[in-house]
Amino acid sequence: MTLCIIALPTAGAQEQGPAAAAQQARPLSAADKAAAVDLLAQRLSDKYIYADEGNKMAAAVRDHLLKGDYEKAATDAEFADLLTTHLQASHPDKHLSIRYVPNAQPDRPRPSLNQAVPAEVRQRMTEVGQYLNFSFEKVERLPGNIMYVKFNGFFEADIGKAAATAAMNLAANGNAMIIDLRENRGGDPRMVAHVASYLLGDKKVHLSDIYFRADNETHSFWSDPTVSGARFGADKPVYVLTSGETFSAAEDFTYNLQAIKRITVVGETTGGGAHPIQPFRIDPNLVAVIPVGRSINLITKSDWEGTGVKPDVVAAADKALTKANALALRQVLPKINNPKERAMLEKKLAELETAL
Repeated sequence: MTLCIIALPTAGAQEQGPAAAAQQARPLSAADKAAAVDLLAQRLSDKYIYADEGNKMAAAVRDHLLKGDYEKAATDAEFADLLTTHLQASHPDKHLSIRYVPNAQPDRPRPSLNQAVPAEVRQRMTEVGQYLNFSFEKVERLPGNIMYVKFNGFFEADIGKAAATAAMNLAANGNAMIIDLRENRGGDPRMVAHVASYLLGDKKVHLSDIYFRADNETHSFWSDPTVSGARFGADKPVYVLTSGETFSAAEDFTYNLQAIKRITVVGETTGGGAHPIQPFRIDPNLVAVIPVGRSINLITKSDWEGTGVKPDVVAAADKALTKANALALRQVLPKINNPKERAMLEKKLAELETAL
């Protein structure tokens, strides 16, 4: 998932069966392509978060159409890939793409982030969430009472919040915490605020805003000091692991907690996608995924779009856990009074530093 406001359909012909494969292979007429480009250009001009760039991309795809650059696209999937390439060449935005989606659903209004998920969508997301354990992969106690928490997505908050609460409650008694977001591709900004609440104190913290250009509307995200169960709190060390694959809402979590100096980021610069998205149908089998909002941090007055979140401690992704574990042990060791345990932890620290 990405930092988005509507669940996105994703499908390739191989996932949809023979009917979809035949549909993907259907010939596209010049009129089909012209209509899709025209609708795409309208949506970019009206909805893309930056009006000037939206107009620039709209002009680019119209120009490619006039030049005959889409004549070589024989199928929906090929046309989608070519449109995406041209959009990215005009204005790079990692959240922006055209997707082949057989029998795409008609456009729906952008819902409020506080609006309830429709029952049929909720049921489908719940089934997927249960199978994935709502993206929570591991909660483990490492030597020195360092808690390691790995999760690969910020699942839709109304559905996944209980799993997040359980994981964070289990980790609350640690002397330090390592949160692994190296494979986390994003999700719901409300879940970002929920998880962050377990790492903060008794006062609400304004974490970020998201501004939607088309509606001239801003949503604010705050920590909640009343979250269920035990909190790790605001004082103990927290390390967040990142990679080039860390993206969207996972960057939101990292960027905003780094800005208030609550965490130490260890690893690689993240992917660089900060724009919430909305899908728009531009053809019966094509969906334009268009960034319609932007994140705003109250301290930096900016976001991580295109640049990614830069780590405090640079380490290759495959060494980031070892590095963070060593850093955490160094902080924990002075508080260990038992000589036998202290000797064991010093040996563990030496092993980690040798591995580095």
